[in-house]
Amino acid sequence: MSDPAASPCITRAGGTFRAAPWSGAEPAAGWGEVFAVFAGDDPAAPAMLGAYARDGDAVAFTPRFAPAPGLRLRAVYRPPGADVVTARFGGVPVPPRAPTTRVLSVTPSAEIWPENILKLYITFSAPMRIGVAWDNIRIKDANGAVLGGLFVEIDQELWDTEGRRLTVLFDPGRIKRGLVDNINEGPPLVAGERYSLEIDAFWRDAAGGLLARPFVKPILVEAPLRAPIDPGAWRLTTPARPTDPLIVDLGRSLDAALALRAITVRKDGAILSCEAELERNETRLVFNPTRPWTAGRYTLKAEDILEDVAGNRIGRPFDIDANDPVQRGATAQAAELTFEIQGDAP
Repeated sequence: MSDPAASPCITRAGGTFRAAPWSGAEPAAGWGEVFAVFAGDDPAAPAMLGAYARDGDAVAFTPRFAPAPGLRLRAVYRPPGADVVTARFGGVPVPPRAPTTRVLSVTPSAEIWPENILKLYITFSAPMRIGVAWDNIRIKDANGAVLGGLFVEIDQELWDTEGRRLTVLFDPGRIKRGLVDNINEGPPLVAGERYSLEIDAFWRDAAGGLLARPFVKPILVEAPLRAPIDPGAWRLTTPARPTDPLIVDLGRSLDAALALRAITVRKDGAILSCEAELERNETRLVFNPTRPWTAGRYTLKAEDILEDVAGNRIGRPFDIDANDPVQRGATAQAAELTFEIQGDAP
């Protein structure tokens, strides 16, 4: 008679699912080959993202984003030499609550975008429900018609680790000149036209609550931005006192996420601890030191991953003219600007 304790089973404790028993090494194709958790009962739904770990004689899975209360979950375990085990969790209705989650920001924050804008970021005040972005985000033209085919609508949406910031990519095939989609359909947005970006209030957060209000952003599109970033055109305002900020006027809107991690202040090769903020529609970067500045030479370094809102990098445009041999051979570069602080203020 078999030992009931050895029968394959799936349990859930807190936010972690466990499939047991398991012996041996991780499968060559990864733990997802034998154990996966899905939202709902749709057989075509992708498995939830998360982290796997061995836990004694079990395989443990913790979802990357906490499932919304009331969301029915299906866990599937495929132990070698045994029948597939399926377990369902959740599905218990939760009491309604007053909507509090809202859109904190959309960047580029300016209301004028270049025709070849490459991406935008939507930041929420709380973690959001994953997998429904394309049902709740749209761009309308001046007549109120919803435009299709603008975004790269991938199933694995591009969220930060907290589930609060979503990266939305415009279709690069329609942006780059000379490509079939650009020739046949034109750019996603057209210079001189007005649009509106809209986000539904029906989008639920990770806890199951609706957005407090819909979000609407008016947009005017201007000519495309195709020149590489030129740090030589940046204007630095150096600190007059030890606790004053370093101000960098960038001349154009930079990619909000990349700018905050790709531009640093250094002294003697070491990165200084600063609180960096983007202002003026991402055209100004302000470094507030966590410790007072001291006299000496400093370096403002921009890494080669830095991009503006149209994907242009230092030394290399995003949309390369194939007939221009200089552009064809261009590569993205890092750049350094030096500045002096003459003496410690009293």
